[in-house]
Amino acid sequence: MRRIRDVLDGKTLKQLITIEPTASLGEAARLMSVWNVGALLAIDDGKLVGLMGEREIVRALAAGASASMTRVEDVMVRDVRAVGADSTPEECMVLMTQQRLRHVPVIEGDAVLGIISLGDLVKDVVNEQAYTIEQLERYISRAANA
Repeated sequence: MRRIRDVLDGKTLKQLITIEPTASLGEAARLMSVWNVGALLAIDDGKLVGLMGEREIVRALAAGASASMTRVEDVMVRDVRAVGADSTPEECMVLMTQQRLRHVPVIEGDAVLGIISLGDLVKDVVNEQAYTIEQLERYISRAANA
């Protein structure tokens, strides 16, 4: 049975992309652009204190916030929902669907191992389905040739 740690292992970007809570919204947007990610982990003194996503930036700017003067900690999600590394992709999808989340940190104990996006889960499902189809085609092909 696949686990979220397997999905993390399959990701191209292995590095945690983090930001300090005192950084500006502009810096958050710049980092997201440079790394081509939709969310950043807000880390303070080695601990996960929030999640800064595209939604938070857009909402803040739409409300009149200044990209250079507004700090990440002023608009980040503080009540961060996370999944354990041994959770299943299905459990993660249920959480993301119920809570309307696009990104979820993956934790093990106190350590943040990575972040899972909806796109990562969709890719995992597609890959699993392709593998199943390939195995079924091989089985059918062997049975037809027997």
